[in-house]
Amino acid sequence: MSRLTNFPNGIGGYIVDDQAVAKEAAYTVVITTDSGKTFTTETDSQVFTLPSIAIGNTVTFVNMAPDGVAGVSISPAALDGITYAGSSTDNKDIINTKATAKRGDFVTLASLDGVVAWQVVAVRGVWAKEA
Repeated sequence: MSRLTNFPNGIGGYIVDDQAVAKEAAYTVVITTDSGKTFTTETDSQVFTLPSIAIGNTVTFVNMAPDGVAGVSISPAALDGITYAGSSTDNKDIINTKATAKRGDFVTLASLDGVVAWQVVAVRGVWAKEA
């Protein structure tokens, strides 16, 4: 269930789920305990690593740093990809680049009905595919 959330840093007004968790170091998502959670960060070069896909899971990542201060990368498992902006990438990150990042930029990924690629189901801000 979504609701209006005030984050630990006092920033509020973004719609996220009830389980927002701040992470300020590289973090590997654990599918059995992290599905459905929202992770926030204010750390530059933050990398969130996704687990292997298991159908029926979602996870959201929010860049809470001030505009242009922090880049955030979401990295799939080696055999998985991320489908975004009309195409899939295998073993490539999607990145909220520091230069274009705005406070509150987010991406929600879901493992809908396949085990080849995570699907971007909601997004705000500029997210680029790793080359």
